Amino acid sequence: MFTMLLLPLLLVCALMASQASAFPKRHMVNLPPYLQNIKRSDTGNYQIPSDVHNGSSKAVFDIETTTSTLTTSTLLSLDAPKLDSINGSVFDWWYFDVVSEANPDDSVTVTFFSSTVEAFPFLAANQSSILTAWIWASFANGTVVADYVPATVATVTGVDGTHTEGSGHWFPTGFGWGASTAPQTRYVVSIASEKIQVHGRLTLTATVPYHLPCGVQKDKSILEIAPHIGWVNAVPDAVGVVDMNIRGSSLKFQGPGYHDKNWSDRPFMESVESWYWGHGRLGPYSIVWFSFLSLNDTTNSTYVSSYVAKDGNVLVSACDEKLLTVRPIGAPGTTGGRYPPKVGDVPEGFHLDYDLGEEIGHLKVNVSTRALVAGDGEYYGRWTGELVGEVVKPGNDTRGACSSDSGNGSDAEEISLVGVAVFEQFVVVE
Repeated sequence: MFTMLLLPLLLVCALMASQASAFPKRHMVNLPPYLQNIKRSDTGNYQIPSDVHNGSSKAVFDIETTTSTLTTSTLLSLDAPKLDSINGSVFDWWYFDVVSEANPDDSVTVTFFSSTVEAFPFLAANQSSILTAWIWASFANGTVVADYVPATVATVTGVDGTHTEGSGHWFPTGFGWGASTAPQTRYVVSIASEKIQVHGRLTLTATVPYHLPCGVQKDKSILEIAPHIGWVNAVPDAVGVVDMNIRGSSLKFQGPGYHDKNWSDRPFMESVESWYWGHGRLGPYSIVWFSFLSLNDTTNSTYVSSYVAKDGNVLVSACDEKLLTVRPIGAPGTTGGRYPPKVGDVPEGFHLDYDLGEEIGHLKVNVSTRALVAGDGEYYGRWTGELVGEVVKPGNDTRGACSSDSGNGSDAEEISLVGVAVFEQFVVVE
């Protein structure tokens, strides 16, 4: 069992201020125009140039799904670029992470970006390319390393719907990934960078099926988690293994791993009011959450995507807002628990309530912050942390996760489920 540790608000704020490089505060710059679009070959291989395109850009927000499940080859197509060019208003990224199951202060995140700072203003202000490969690594001793390398060209291969293997490389950064979907989904992210003194690999072997925002739908599945925000989650949970040397320090551990990608056809700051996302594993349950408020949304909708699997079997994979509630937790006298959140609100964690149906009940989970891995102290934070939860059967939903009253054990399927997670918050409304 993991010892619960809730960071005081002042400590979290101080840590966020000290990690300005990961991500730095918002920056707005203009990049020189470039005329070349993303090149796609007949075999489904893509080449992305490093300069910004000065024309329009079109995004893909759906995928053909003629059957109730994705084929192994179609699964790799989720990694294909979802934009036909990268101009100053769009972004597309590929995200991978692993957090230690033994100590969530140990973690590694690697993200491959194709974006200008105008479109996603949390990137480095002085980046020389729209293509950057980033790493964030947190150590048990409290050290956090965050750095990036610009690329001159990126290639994403084997994603035309016929392959069972694929790859992505940001040349000449030394960052890349290889993927295989047969007989099971597996990713290997490799880094060999003298520039930032990082060498090693991150390996994901999936333990649960993929996750689309609303699940697999008949004929065509929607990939839009919220207006103008695309999202696919090829690996909701995996056996993750990290073996890296980072600036002379060894970082080796095993724990829950994860891979997804996001994209948009307009700037991040024009779409997002608030964004809560995370994933983790507690007991036999693998969970992913995404709760989103869209900027200037006249419908006042909460856009969610809920995913829960137990022992590798999916219990829910849907975008019905009634199936998931995500709320921040804050210390008394602070704004950390305010909802909807405002810029500068720093939570101590989150409370999750998953509706798993009448026969199972509700999975209630408290998420508490441990290591701050990235953040600017105002608009953004990404943490590792701990999970404590329970499944409450229908008719007995008065006790929440972490309640000291556990009763006689007959009303909850599992008592004191524990685990680890990676999660983040974006807030852009003052």
